[in-house]
Amino acid sequence: MDASNFTKWIEEKLIPNLPPNGIIVMDNAPYHSKQVNKPPNFSARKNVMQMWLQEHNIEFDEKMTKRELYMLIKRHKPEKVYFIDEIFRSHGQEVLRLPPYHCDLNPIEYVWNLMKQTVADKNVDQSEKDIERLTKEAIQSITPEDWKRECNHVDRLRDKFWHADRLYELEEQELVISLGGEDSDNESDDNIFSDNEEFDNNDSETMSGVEAF
Repeated sequence: MDASNFTKWIEEKLIPNLPPNGIIVMDNAPYHSKQVNKPPNFSARKNVMQMWLQEHNIEFDEKMTKRELYMLIKRHKPEKVYFIDEIFRSHGQEVLRLPPYHCDLNPIEYVWNLMKQTVADKNVDQSEKDIERLTKEAIQSITPEDWKRECNHVDRLRDKFWHADRLYELEEQELVISLGGEDSDNESDDNIFSDNEEFDNNDSETMSGVEAF
């Protein structure tokens, strides 16, 4: 699979069979993630960097080195726009991308696992010629109830992650409060100011080895 074949499958097979106003859950496989007008990386040629800056109306000096041009590109790097996402949007579909490295939040991963297990259980002779037939049978064996079960599993897992995040935030707040809180911060600022005043008046005495100018 590559970006070209994936795009063709989406346009010719998937989109014509989708109901209107759908939500497409997309992971971050490379062929899912071809960017529109992707900014040059550091390995790009200098003239390519200059061309990208010109196209985005970003001023630069012709004498800039390649490293300086790249730093300028990084400062103006736009939000990522994916080619596939734009195709779906043009057909009234919304794309929801999974967080990177969180395949456990994608129900299809668990469905694939069910299929693989079905094939493995039936292919007892390890026959390569039977793989295609068994795979097609495994696909047909997946039911709406299977999908619902795996989606519910992902929902529970997501809620677990959210709960863990909230606990972490509460612990962080408690740590801040135990270390002083907002009132303590104000007092600390006052103390710092007082200390600075004392240092200004007696700087040669309070720091050993430092002479006043």
